[in-house]
Amino acid sequence: MADPPEVPEVPPGRDPDLQPATQGELRTVRRWLLVTAVWALAATAVALIALLTQDDTAKEESKNASQRVSQVERELNEQIDALEEDVSSAATQEDVTRLAQRLTRLENDKSKAESDVKDLNSRVDDLETRVDDLESSADSGGDTTAGDDRQNEP
Repeated sequence: MADPPEVPEVPPGRDPDLQPATQGELRTVRRWLLVTAVWALAATAVALIALLTQDDTAKEESKNASQRVSQVERELNEQIDALEEDVSSAATQEDVTRLAQRLTRLENDKSKAESDVKDLNSRVDDLETRVDDLESSADSGGDTTAGDDRQNEP
């Protein structure tokens, strides 16, 4: 690149802006305009390349984001379906109430059965005692007070 030409000194009283341009000055201005045009063209090309690359990148990112959103949506739909299935197969309040009533009846029946078992054990113990007494009295050949034992029966 060429340096701008030296401007000749203007004699006093003459306005430099009113002086006609020399051929050298016009060449210099033309060169600088050409350099400026080349730089502008290069900057425009770089900007277009960046814009197109950005558009491609943005399209690709948009496509990737769209795919991720679709995948998340599918996963959420699967989870929602699973939850709906769980909710539909879950027991209703009526089922839970019936189950609680059955459990209460079973607990009452268990308590009654335990009481009956205790009573039967007591009776079995009583019978075993009476049988033992009868066997011992039969072995000894003596009188038994069987009537007394029957009076003690519950």
